[in-house]
Amino acid sequence: MKVNYLQWDSDFFNKKIGDISIHQKEDIETEDYDLIVVKQPSEFNVELKNALLSFQETKVNFIKTLEKPRQPDSFTIKDTDSDDKDIEFFRELAYESGKKSRFLLDQKFGEEKFKELYDMWIINSLNKKFALKTFYIEENGKAIGFVTLQKYNTLGKIGLIATHPDFQGKGFGKKLLNHVENFCIKNGIYQLEIPTQKENIQACAFYKKQGYSIKDEIIIKHYWKNDSL
Repeated sequence: MKVNYLQWDSDFFNKKIGDISIHQKEDIETEDYDLIVVKQPSEFNVELKNALLSFQETKVNFIKTLEKPRQPDSFTIKDTDSDDKDIEFFRELAYESGKKSRFLLDQKFGEEKFKELYDMWIINSLNKKFALKTFYIEENGKAIGFVTLQKYNTLGKIGLIATHPDFQGKGFGKKLLNHVENFCIKNGIYQLEIPTQKENIQACAFYKKQGYSIKDEIIIKHYWKNDSL
């Protein structure tokens, strides 16, 4: 099978990057890539010539059918459409939302590129390229929680969601999710999808508690060029 060249990823990381989805063991044409991202629905061994496995995760997509609004909360949740904010306001939360990201945990990318990537994600969420809405909770002029929402017809998808570490375990994540669900129902979105990592046990448990079920799982592996050869 031939690897799919990823132009944007290659330009951003200044490396030749490609990906491939496979369902069984088979020969893969590596074509001298710096990184090949292998996606597979179940676990089986994959060996690539002149490449070494450096990182592996299981991506989980949670989904919920939204049938009735959640009980409105008197707590104030703001919207960047009404209260304009810039990247500096959300930067710390953006990095928190990505703390289990493969772009951080695979150290071959480097923390600097991880931060640059999530800076871009926030900027493009605020300018509406990556998100329909950005909701947030503020305390004493500081963002302590936020969530971004994308819309695909009647399907909504959470892009980024995080609560500041100093405020976790106090129900702010639930308040944000309830607010998003109510917005979805009022705006013709009847299913909401949330991606996370299976290894993020805390997040998975939280989404299940909020009534979400697993839609699908995919194993993602990073094979980097073996520079020692």
